Amino acid sequence: MPSGVFRAKRLVAAGIAAGRQLIRVPVNEGNRIITFHSIDTPVDGDTNGIYNMSRQTFSKHVRALKQLSDSPQGFRVEPVGVLRDRTIAITFDDGYASTLTVAAALLTESNMPFCIYVTPMLIDSADRRYLDRRQLFELSRVPGVTIGAHGYRHVPLSSLTADERRRQLADARMWLEDIVQFEVRSMSYPFGDAPPGIQDLALETGYQLAACSVWGVNHHQTDRMMLRRIDLWEGDSERSVVSKAEGQWDWIMGARTK
Repeated sequence: MPSGVFRAKRLVAAGIAAGRQLIRVPVNEGNRIITFHSIDTPVDGDTNGIYNMSRQTFSKHVRALKQLSDSPQGFRVEPVGVLRDRTIAITFDDGYASTLTVAAALLTESNMPFCIYVTPMLIDSADRRYLDRRQLFELSRVPGVTIGAHGYRHVPLSSLTADERRRQLADARMWLEDIVQFEVRSMSYPFGDAPPGIQDLALETGYQLAACSVWGVNHHQTDRMMLRRIDLWEGDSERSVVSKAEGQWDWIMGARTK
């Protein structure tokens, strides 16, 4: 359960976003990449209980995104890497089995493409919270699904030497390609940890785009090896989902850098 401090901060943030929406504060209309993790599955280190989302909450979030994309002035849901204005991309980190067993059906029914960033060591861990190899292959065949890498091991890249970072990125991509039998060109940095020079290393090891955990919006000029994302959390209302997708929470980007 979220701590009292976190709950208070979220209430304040939601209030600010609602106020900005009410008075129609201009927003930066670019591409926003949404991050999910698991559904009805415990997430290690999730002290506030925001990354393990209930099935009910996830369904509400999908409904809110569908309504937003279907509205006349809506935001089209596109595959990750499409950086046109007024677009949204949907991503999942780590490779939880619930991405296949719960999320895939809801998103494909709504014609929403999504990308899942997978850590091979977690897939081979025998931890049933995560996809196994068979499930990963099955998910890779779902229409609209993109498979990306999330490091070979789920460790902060800044904790590794340069050679170890290279192996983490290269081995993850080769392992995934061997399983899913097609090219893997997208990745997200584990824990959002992107040490200096990692963009060049990602390019050198065969990736064409990479997502971090910096909050914000993307445009054509955004570094494709450092794509910004926004979080949707357990407990977010449908109104919060819409306001985040529309950019009314973008002020957090400035607050986090101060």
